[in-house]
Amino acid sequence: MTPFVIQTLFLFYSALSFLSATLIGALFWKRNDRSAMLWLCGCLLTSIATVTTIHRNEIPLTISFSLMVSLEALSVLLFSESLKRLSRNQANISLSWTTFVIPIALFVLVEVWRLASDGKVTPAITAATTLTFAITNIFCLYRTIRVKKEFQNKLFFDFLSIVFGLVSTLYLLRLLIIVSGYSGQSFDIKTLNVIVWFGLFLFGAIRNLAYIVLRLHLGFSEHTRLSSMNIQLSDLLDERNEMILSLQKLNRTASINALASTISHEINQPLAASRINAQMADLKLASDPPNVPFIRNLVGHILEDIDRASTIVQNVSRLTTNKSSNQSVIHLSESIHEVIEIARGQLRERGIMIELACSSEIKISINKSEWQQVLLNLINNAIQSLAEGKPAQKKIHISATQTAQHIKIFIEDTGPGIELGQESKIFELAFSNKESGSGIGLWLSKNIIRNFGGDITAQNLVNGGACFVIKLPRTPQQR
Repeated sequence: MTPFVIQTLFLFYSALSFLSATLIGALFWKRNDRSAMLWLCGCLLTSIATVTTIHRNEIPLTISFSLMVSLEALSVLLFSESLKRLSRNQANISLSWTTFVIPIALFVLVEVWRLASDGKVTPAITAATTLTFAITNIFCLYRTIRVKKEFQNKLFFDFLSIVFGLVSTLYLLRLLIIVSGYSGQSFDIKTLNVIVWFGLFLFGAIRNLAYIVLRLHLGFSEHTRLSSMNIQLSDLLDERNEMILSLQKLNRTASINALASTISHEINQPLAASRINAQMADLKLASDPPNVPFIRNLVGHILEDIDRASTIVQNVSRLTTNKSSNQSVIHLSESIHEVIEIARGQLRERGIMIELACSSEIKISINKSEWQQVLLNLINNAIQSLAEGKPAQKKIHISATQTAQHIKIFIEDTGPGIELGQESKIFELAFSNKESGSGIGLWLSKNIIRNFGGDITAQNLVNGGACFVIKLPRTPQQR
């Protein structure tokens, strides 16, 4: 066996280290992965240090040996820093100052020691540097054991720990060879020396490969974890949507119940009028001769009253249905007018005047049932606010404007307004400043509008009262 054989081992290990760096760079290109980049730098430094060892006769002895050992120590310390950044808590921390101080101190120490030994690299210097390599690899072993505690699958971490342990053991064996006097030179062709170097290079290459496999495994595990989280999130969103649908139905019922007395009154009125007119028509039919024109007039009134009651029932029925959120293009003013008619009795009973200033040309793309539920919630809130505040003039004003991109609906009242600081809180779930409030209506209304790409905000008017602004996007069908 010749020295060329050992130099070939060094050269081959240098090539493998460079290949590992290239592979890591390709796998983590543009991913801003600090752990991978630090391991890549460690592989490159190992490659440079090994090449420096091979060509140390061609480099001034004043720096060749010192440069080699300091670069090799730095590379192992970078491996340790790389492993540290696999921890989720330390992924973005700065490099430890010891990572650079130890190699610099080693460079200075070896140079001073060599100069003190007449410029020669003595077995004592070689032993000291070998011990340094053993300690740095033991530190990597410690770091691997620490980091693996954060992960469920520890198989690849355990394998990497074994590799670091074996490398440390081989360096300690190399130290024993030097101290015993068996072989003090790197290129000594003695069998045990060659076996140690072969083992170090073999496990060094396996170490880099193990890191690559570890990162691929962690990437796959992270992908699996994220997929599982996405499935769980999807299930939670489905449950949330089911809850919202249930709350919508509950809120619609609560809103209708709040108007139940006035709706009953509104229906009873045309029914009572129809009964009176029917009785009068029956009397006129019994007369001789029957007053046909008068009876025909009474029948006309009866039909009008029936249509009026039917319209109220239909509007209420539409609000209490629980259909899916299918969008359709509807006329804004017509949809608002239908809700106003449902609340008309309560408005009249409480002396509240309602105004609608909305162009008949404005159209919105939305689910009509859900949209009218939002309107009913806001009109109910305005009615309650005006009843509690007892302003001199009770008025609700509904208006709308449109631009090329949006439609805005303004619902204003002359009540006491919103308590300062609660303009956004009133849309939170279970938040209510009314004793009888459930805290669902406004939260649900905001969710409904957001499902259709819009939003609801609330603000106080300068002259008193509150204003709710509904913003909806315009689609090409609405233009």
